[in-house]
Amino acid sequence: MPFDGMTIRALTRELNSELINARIDKIYQPERDELFISIRQAKAGTMRLVISANSRWARTHISSEKKANPSQPSSFCMLLRKYLEGGKIKEIKQLGMERIIHIRIEALNDFKEWTDKLLICEFMGRHSNIILVNPENGLILDANKKYASEVREVFPGKEYVKPPAQNKLEPLADSFGAFCKAMWSQPEDLNIASALFNSYTGISPYSAGEICAYATLDCNLPVEQCGEYELSQLYNTTRTMLESIDQGMIKPTVLYRKNIPVEFAPYQPLTHSVATISRGFASMNEACDTYFLQKLSQIRLETMQTNVSRNIKEHLNRAYKKKFLQEGDLSQAQQSDKFRIWGELLTSYAHLYKKGDTEAVLNDFYTGEQVNIALDQRYTPMQNAQRYFKTYNKSRNAQKYLQRLIMENQNAIDYLESVLVAVEQADNPYQIEEIIQELENEGYWKKRAVHGKIKPERSLPRKYLSSDGLEIYVGRNNLQNDRLTLRESKRNDLWLHTKNIPGTHVIVSLPAAVKSIAEVPDKTLEEAAALAAYYSKASSSPKVEVDYTFRFNVKKPGGARPGMVIYDNYWTIVVKPDGDLAGTQII
Repeated sequence: MPFDGMTIRALTRELNSELINARIDKIYQPERDELFISIRQAKAGTMRLVISANSRWARTHISSEKKANPSQPSSFCMLLRKYLEGGKIKEIKQLGMERIIHIRIEALNDFKEWTDKLLICEFMGRHSNIILVNPENGLILDANKKYASEVREVFPGKEYVKPPAQNKLEPLADSFGAFCKAMWSQPEDLNIASALFNSYTGISPYSAGEICAYATLDCNLPVEQCGEYELSQLYNTTRTMLESIDQGMIKPTVLYRKNIPVEFAPYQPLTHSVATISRGFASMNEACDTYFLQKLSQIRLETMQTNVSRNIKEHLNRAYKKKFLQEGDLSQAQQSDKFRIWGELLTSYAHLYKKGDTEAVLNDFYTGEQVNIALDQRYTPMQNAQRYFKTYNKSRNAQKYLQRLIMENQNAIDYLESVLVAVEQADNPYQIEEIIQELENEGYWKKRAVHGKIKPERSLPRKYLSSDGLEIYVGRNNLQNDRLTLRESKRNDLWLHTKNIPGTHVIVSLPAAVKSIAEVPDKTLEEAAALAAYYSKASSSPKVEVDYTFRFNVKKPGGARPGMVIYDNYWTIVVKPDGDLAGTQII
């Protein structure tokens, strides 16, 4: 993703036109390397400028994202508030084609005098930083990342020294002759895209490849095979693209692959594959905001899915082990009927044995076979019989207790498996947050301290439109399943769920005129059942049984876990899991 000099050039032009003379209302730091600056402009209202020094996602742009304001701000954030809040943005400038932006802010000092402060944003991978400098003496007031190296020291009170130069050319400043010399000094087998990247400041490898495409040159062409004609094509194309940016003649674009953003640029990319879809935007800020919001949301979703799935699987593995042990104990307890028979035999033939005997050999009443019964020589035959009857009664009570424990453990397994399905099918981090909240309430996740004022958004169920024009709702997690089935649906709606398989609740919103199951359109029933199968643990199975009934036949037992219900008077349909109806998905 090229947050390079070209992108920064397009952004600073837009920011200058939108934020000049805007007033800084509030500064907060939701992440250790990220600032959110709330800015009020007379005509445009309030905007949020994000500045990130993250080693992977360093950037700045106007953002639509809302993040919680930490209750305990960092010392860097408090110092920025002291010097910059209430100030006006006077200039936003990129240093040449470098990935460095200077934001000049005019604010009141302790003596109520207007003075300038310089907020320097360096977007250089792991060396990214946000530094507040006093332009009057060039000294650093504070920095997000404080460190010392052989090149410079970034500490309060030290003189600000810009990052070391890379000895590259400035695309709009240097001559064609200097460009040719720089290109021909590259290794002979190096392709022209890499040579262009090595020669020009602010050009990323991705942008270098796109410039080659705009110049109608093969980016893999070795630089040794390039003459003045090819290099003039590159030189002029680079200058033309940068001049277009300076004139505001840009086409901000984000590229998507499988609905996931993969690249963005201030121009229309030419080299993307057929499987990649491009989407244009009205401004570079909007393109950056969309790209980073969706990209970071996807990464956060995958991270949260991994963490939550690991937690659930740990609980499931313990539950599976408990089930194995409990079933073994139950199997052993179910073999206790022999103790009752032995007690009856000893009671009947007690007169044949005496205290001190170690074994009784008798014929079984029921089978006629000879049975060897061990005797405790400390007790009489009748006392041994009573001991066997006592063991039998204990085993019978143990069976009842174990059956109850096995049922409770199986309910926990069914619940956790349903949660695992919901985690794997979640579409965004807010849905995972709902699942974590549910796990906290059920005791499967440690309660977290609540920081900030922003509450997680409540997700909505998936909404589809059937071929017959009826709305189909598909729950995303167990809490939502409860809301969907027990609160939001009508009692005469159709309810569906996979038979004895963890999955989601599906509701078909039926017209009030539908009174019997025969009046439900067959196509709608098949599509709703296919969705119920698709959003279940059996989504990869060739055929899945799905139960369906009217909503008034569905009840939730007292004390049941989220998403757990009972139902009667139902029918069953066998379908193939199919998500193709997603083409008609509304939400």
